[in-house]
Amino acid sequence: MGQGDIGFAPTRIDKGRGVNVLAGTQGELLKIDDRGTNIGEFSLPFPAPSIDGVVLGDRWVGIWLDREFNEARMAALPLGKEWGNGPTREELRLSSSESQVHPECAMWERTLDSEPMKMGRSGDNIVFSTFSGIYLIDKDAKEIWRGVLPIWPEISKMGVHDRIVGIVEFRGSLAIWSQAGGISVIDPSNGVEIYSRIVSIQDKISDVVYHEDGGWMIMLHGSSIGLMENIEGGISIIDTEGPVFDSRFEDGVWSWTGWRHDGLLTNGRAQMTSRDDIGVAILRGVVLTNDGQRNEIRGYSD
Repeated sequence: MGQGDIGFAPTRIDKGRGVNVLAGTQGELLKIDDRGTNIGEFSLPFPAPSIDGVVLGDRWVGIWLDREFNEARMAALPLGKEWGNGPTREELRLSSSESQVHPECAMWERTLDSEPMKMGRSGDNIVFSTFSGIYLIDKDAKEIWRGVLPIWPEISKMGVHDRIVGIVEFRGSLAIWSQAGGISVIDPSNGVEIYSRIVSIQDKISDVVYHEDGGWMIMLHGSSIGLMENIEGGISIIDTEGPVFDSRFEDGVWSWTGWRHDGLLTNGRAQMTSRDDIGVAILRGVVLTNDGQRNEIRGYSD
């Protein structure tokens, strides 16, 4: 796999306003602006893959998960400083205590005692899920509340393996989405569930994106996406040319990128264009590919 003009193989963008964080397969992190231009050089603050992260005010908060060493670490890195390289894999391997290795430049860090699944934001706070529960912390890692994982009896009875794939802030609430189609809306002030349902689909959900004007975009494992106007409404399925890995809504248009294609949805009409590579993340009109290249979404205009 090539490294292109980014310098590493990217997996996702943690989106902010003006500053976004591009994450790589081996734990690389790079700050970029809203058009995908580098802000400084990429670094490797901790020698493990970063499975998720959020941009929150003056900092990026992320989680690293290393299955080989059974290590899960959360930390906050300052956006206003250049990030350096942290400990090496060998140093992590030889460490006998979690206090011996730290993410470089960390404003704070925590070791998680249960495997993490997903992160999100709620106002100026951070919400994340592990296999033990759901937690809300402030930007300085002070716990505000902790709650139990949502349960959808119909899904449990099917005996399927389910996990949290989306934690999305919307209209003063938090929506927790599961891979098997469970939705739990919780009160962000205390973590109490206020609404629950299951979306009936014939595929697994991989990710969800919400926009107050565009509604919900549900990315599925197969070659399709789902659209919902509101959390209580029905879902409409649109076939795509491959799995979709990232999407955004702007100026009345849903745009997305994924496995060897890009797409646009305007006024209910989908337009797709094939590409030779794989789009893993999208900003305004710019796609970042798995081989580290940047290119424009065809058909997109400002």
